[in-house]
Amino acid sequence: MGTAGVLLLLVLSAAIATGIIAYIIVRRRAEEERQRRKAEEAQRKAEAERRRREAEEALRKAEEEYQRRETEEAQKKAEEERASKEERRRRQVPPDLRPPRRPTEGDEKQPVREIKPRRPKPEIVCWQRERRWILAVEVPEDLWEEPELAVHQNASPLAQDEREGHWRLDQVYGQVTVHWEEETPQETKIALGEEHYLLFKLSGQDQKRGRRIRSSSSGSYLVVVPENWARDEELSGSPRASPEPVSVKGYQGHFFDLERGSDKRIAFRTPEGKPILIESRAARFELIGTQLNDASEGIGPLFGQSAPQIRASVDRVWADISIVIIGEEGSGRGKWRKSFSPAPEGREQRLPAEAAPRKDGWYFLRFYDMDDDLVESLDFRLVCALREIKVFQPSPFPSEGEHGPVYAEFTHESDCAIQPTDDLARSIQVEGKGNKTRLTIPPSPTYDETRWHVGSRSEGNPHVQVTILAERLWWAVGQEGILPLEWEDERLSLICDDFAPTSKKALWLRLPVRRWTDRVLVGFEQSRAKPCPVKVTAKEISIPLRDIGDYQEMRGRDRDQFLNIWIERDSELVEGIVAIIPESKGPILCSERGRKKAAIATVALREGAGAVKVNGQPVANYFKKAPLRARRFLWRLLELPCVSQALSQMEVSIEVTGSNPGTIQQVKASAHSLARALMKYDPQLKSLLKQEGFGGAKVTERSSTQGKR
Repeated sequence: MGTAGVLLLLVLSAAIATGIIAYIIVRRRAEEERQRRKAEEAQRKAEAERRRREAEEALRKAEEEYQRRETEEAQKKAEEERASKEERRRRQVPPDLRPPRRPTEGDEKQPVREIKPRRPKPEIVCWQRERRWILAVEVPEDLWEEPELAVHQNASPLAQDEREGHWRLDQVYGQVTVHWEEETPQETKIALGEEHYLLFKLSGQDQKRGRRIRSSSSGSYLVVVPENWARDEELSGSPRASPEPVSVKGYQGHFFDLERGSDKRIAFRTPEGKPILIESRAARFELIGTQLNDASEGIGPLFGQSAPQIRASVDRVWADISIVIIGEEGSGRGKWRKSFSPAPEGREQRLPAEAAPRKDGWYFLRFYDMDDDLVESLDFRLVCALREIKVFQPSPFPSEGEHGPVYAEFTHESDCAIQPTDDLARSIQVEGKGNKTRLTIPPSPTYDETRWHVGSRSEGNPHVQVTILAERLWWAVGQEGILPLEWEDERLSLICDDFAPTSKKALWLRLPVRRWTDRVLVGFEQSRAKPCPVKVTAKEISIPLRDIGDYQEMRGRDRDQFLNIWIERDSELVEGIVAIIPESKGPILCSERGRKKAAIATVALREGAGAVKVNGQPVANYFKKAPLRARRFLWRLLELPCVSQALSQMEVSIEVTGSNPGTIQQVKASAHSLARALMKYDPQLKSLLKQEGFGGAKVTERSSTQGKR
């Protein structure tokens, strides 16, 4: 072997050695990376487990503390009750020395209660202004004109807000002091504590104002916490909205919705991972009476005939309540308000005659403990002349192929008026006869929720809002992430391509209102149906059709398949068919595209019996709201003798995107795509169709992309 051969051998050996070394290095790095990822995953799991255990421990401690407080309070009450009984026994007057007493109606059922004159205490409130929450001290109206009125927080004066009687907070901790002058200097204090959070119970139909309370029970809440605190979704669930800014720098407001009996808690984590659990209690009070069928949210239940009574959830709750305030909802001067001290015995309290509302309106009840802190609040509406509201509600799924009208009936006194609140309600048929008023709600999703003003004519214009809900389900097929503009109550016709793994098509379901159900299933048989995620913040549900493509019913279809939806209502599943997937068709004979401005249509021709469908619906139904001249353009194409003869032995499937079915763009794009497909299938038709104005410009990939934009 010559010198050159030796050198070549050495070079090859060196290259091989270098390659081996590089391979070993790569393998070693890959193994190190794998070990690193494995260690990180183990660390992540350990951290998650640690956080879970901390949360459980914090929850356990919070529950133990709550039980300890409840036990101490119960013992304290028992001791006070024993002492009170001893005192009464010691001072008891013999029956023969007692003065005669005149019984009063209902005396056996309702203890006598004292109506105490009480100056309302300043409170911490919040309201939303231009997507920002204002935190402030609300000073009672009877202090507004007092001399030397001043509000301080942590010894610093607070700035007065443009809303009368309100001073903005600078911090969410410390102490607020309100000073004023009467005959002598007066002041009252509000302790905010050092927890660095404030809990507000929201009220009003728009949920845009709230009042600070100490603990949560049920309802909607705004919790103001430092910006670097994170919501603990394991304990609290997903939020209905993103956190929003507040008027105190470095803080933000989080939203929580708690339902009676739910195990959800208001919980956060600090940047250090420390769990923060806000005290929660079961609702202590509820209203009972002639509650009427009403779908309004956020403004309390609706009662007819007379004001409701208050019922405590357990015995001895009333012993902790010093004052109950009842008044008209809303801010400003001159609002009617009364207060009373509840009887400590029993569970039910009737509003005293002096504190019972005597006219229609929207009212609040606020319950204050012995320290004058707000512990709970309730809203209710009252229409004295209203006796009953019936909504004759059929199944939420359409019967006989489509929804029919829904009837609502008000039973009331002759002085009662029912008036629409807006143009939508004004278009509904209203019939009054005697002491009944009947509404006929058309079969359209637009009218599923309508609002009315109800009240006595003798009190002026009716002003108590009542919401009538027609509980009907609607659906549509569209693109994922794009809310449909039109809703259907007839069965949809879907094709196999809609269920392909790459499909972006979705079945959209429209519920009557948000939180109407928390369980929806979709499939062909209930035993194998798939659950669908239901968002508490929306009444529309999007179900990607590709998620249903793996069902056995989608393979080798020798007959029509029916896609079902199951909705859980009142612990029962209600079932309905929303779509049909026809039996398997033959191969595509020809496919083409057409365009009109933003609308792009793709047509597929198969052997068939002359059906023409657009986005799974019969062409006449899909374009029923398109302009007349646009529909005439398409019908002229379909009615050409040569086209009619060719399509008589075909099935036409058109998929169109961009614009919407109510414009001329989608109609013309569909017509052009069909004309171009027919020209491609039978070139002899080209000159005739072009002469008639069909076909349009050729659709390139670039123009297709532009159309989608």
